[in-house]
Amino acid sequence: MCEPTDYKEACEKSLASTKNTTDPKELIKVAFESTITDIKNAIKNTDLIKEATKDPRTKEALQTCEGLLDVSIDDLRRSFDKVGDFDINKIKDYTDDLKTWISASITYQETCLDAFSNTSGDTGEKMQKLLKTAGELTSNGLAMITSFGEMLTNLHIPGINRRLLTTDNDYSSFVEAGSRRLLQVSNVKPNAVVAKDGSGQYKTIKEALKAVPPKNNQTFVILIKAGEYKEMVDIPRGVTNVVFIGEGPTKTKITGNKNFADGTGTFHTATVAVNGDGFVARDIGFENTAGAIKHQAVALRVSPIKQSVLQCKIDGTKTPYTPIPTRQFYKDRTITEPSTSSLAMHPPCSKTAR
Repeated sequence: MCEPTDYKEACEKSLASTKNTTDPKELIKVAFESTITDIKNAIKNTDLIKEATKDPRTKEALQTCEGLLDVSIDDLRRSFDKVGDFDINKIKDYTDDLKTWISASITYQETCLDAFSNTSGDTGEKMQKLLKTAGELTSNGLAMITSFGEMLTNLHIPGINRRLLTTDNDYSSFVEAGSRRLLQVSNVKPNAVVAKDGSGQYKTIKEALKAVPPKNNQTFVILIKAGEYKEMVDIPRGVTNVVFIGEGPTKTKITGNKNFADGTGTFHTATVAVNGDGFVARDIGFENTAGAIKHQAVALRVSPIKQSVLQCKIDGTKTPYTPIPTRQFYKDRTITEPSTSSLAMHPPCSKTAR
């Protein structure tokens, strides 16, 4: 199992207790457990370092790191559970999900370390050392899953390579059928209506989000009427399948102005932060109005899987849009940012410099 990995010594140590099994599934599960344990230990040490540091930016970086590592563990847990329920007839779907979650887990760990940019002292170096083994083990897990999937595919077992892909109107195959319909039709019946003038059920988006049932399995549509909503919106990890529909990206705007220069870490400057799976946005503008003089100022940060953004405008400074590389779909999106910044684009979206 360790042959395809980049960190063979770490791999062999993590599997040292499994001498009595050669089952690839069990070996992969043990590797995941070892990684999760290592990240948990890093979180414990984060608390100790937090107590010792006095620099406000470093303390915030540690808090950011702790939250990101918790999410990293969640994604590894998903992977662990998926391996346990492995269905050989759905090999492509299963390995795609596993690779998505493990890749996201790696990115959360890297983003944790990025939070220490522009902090004083050696805390960033300490965290780098604490996460060294966890990073190696997570990378190894990705290599194991990739190799395992390729091995099963190469066996040419009837049925396991067959996969039906639907890409209606260029919509990615991972976009759920219900969400795909919401992206395509013009008239959608909302579960909640937000209007600044009081003509809806709620005056703020935050209030409307409280109405979303916990661990929601159905799409919950929030219609946000025209207006400028000056609020920081956070969609927590457990709030899923939320749909924001506006009345146009220049008519319905969510704005904020948190920024790095005023003391907020880049990760927490997002006007809208999406952490729940299955998020969909259509016809909305996301803005961070801090301006270039305030350095990094994020308008939209997204980290869940199966997230879709259509006909939206994202306007921020240096880092207007921050995606965690999970499965996400974008169409007809405009991003406004300083011309010195770089960003991966998703056709037919566009980027304009200012």
